[in-house]
Amino acid sequence: MTRARRRFGMVPLVAVVVVVVVAIAGVVFFVVRDTGYEAADERPPPCDGEERIVTAPFPPGTQLDEQWEEQDPPDDVTYDLTGVTSTAYPATRSVFEVGDDFPAMRTCVVGGTVVGDVDDDETWQYYHDEWNAGCVKLEARDWLQVRDLRCDGIEDGIVVKESSDNANETNIYISGTYLTGVRDDCLENDYTIGGLLYDNLWEECHTGISERPWGDREWETPEDETLTLDRMLIGLWETPNQEEGEKRIEGHNSIFKWSDSGGRVVIKCSIFKLESTSINGVDSMEMPPGTVVDDSSCEDDPSTIVWLGRGDYPGETAGMRVTKDESVWDDAVAQWKADHGY
Repeated sequence: MTRARRRFGMVPLVAVVVVVVVAIAGVVFFVVRDTGYEAADERPPPCDGEERIVTAPFPPGTQLDEQWEEQDPPDDVTYDLTGVTSTAYPATRSVFEVGDDFPAMRTCVVGGTVVGDVDDDETWQYYHDEWNAGCVKLEARDWLQVRDLRCDGIEDGIVVKESSDNANETNIYISGTYLTGVRDDCLENDYTIGGLLYDNLWEECHTGISERPWGDREWETPEDETLTLDRMLIGLWETPNQEEGEKRIEGHNSIFKWSDSGGRVVIKCSIFKLESTSINGVDSMEMPPGTVVDDSSCEDDPSTIVWLGRGDYPGETAGMRVTKDESVWDDAVAQWKADHGY
C-alpha cells in the first residue's frame, strides 16, 4: 500500500468556512463567509459579496479521479470545492487548475481535498521528471486566493502564476491550507508574486517556497513587492534523492529556494522545522537577502527555526530564534490541527 493511502487518515471535523446554500429559480448559489485573519496586519479581499460569483462546480461528497480545470473563468469568481475529494494524482497536470489559458481578475478557490498516490521509494527526480504537477494551479490578475485546501502525496502543493514574466499585476493570498507529503515545493511561486501567506500548516515539504524562475528567465522584482509569511508552519521532510548516477540519499532541500529574481520576505510569528542540512548545501539554507522578521505581535512566542540536524544551524537566520527542542514544532502543529478541526 502506498504512502498516501496509509497516511491520509485525517479529514476536517469542522468546516473552516461557513457555506450558506440559497436556491433561486432552481439554481443553487453558495455564499462563502470569510473567517480568520484576525491576527494578520494585512487583510485579503473578501471571496464573497455582491460583486462576486460564488459557485460550486460539484456538490459536497463528490469523489473525482480526473483533473478538474476551468481555464477561461469569468472575472470575480469564487470556486467552492468544499467536500470535494480528488485522487487524480499521479498526473502531469495539476489536480485543480484555474485560469491557465485566460487568467481572470480576482479568482478565489476555497476548499478541496487531494489524496495523491505516491511511492515512498521513488526519488525526487522521478516525480519531478515524470509527474510534475500540483494540487492546485491558479493564475489570475489583480489577486488570487487559495483557502482551506487539504493535500497529501503530490509533487508540488500550490502553484501560482502571473500572465507573463515580471508582470507585477497580481497579489497572492493563501490561508488555512494543510499540506503533507509534498515531494517538491509546497509553494511554487516562480513568477515571484508578492502577497500574504497566513495561518497555513505545510507539515511535509521537500522545499518550502520557491521563487526561482526556470530556464534562463530572470528579472528584477520591484523592491516594494513583498511576500509576507504570517503564522506559518513549514516543516521540511526527508525523501529519497538521486545523486551521482545510481547513488541514493535521504534528504530535503531548504525553506526558501531563492534566486536573484526573488522578492522581499517578511516573516511574522512563524515556525520552520528542518531535519538535516539541505542536500543542496548550507548556502541554500540562508534566509532570502533582505528578509525582515517582525514579531511585534508575538513577542513571547517569536519566529523560530526548529533545527534537528547536527551542531548549530548552519545558515543565516535573519534574527530568528533557533532551538533543537522538537516539541516546539509538535505543539504548534497539534494546536493548528485542533484549531482547524483536524
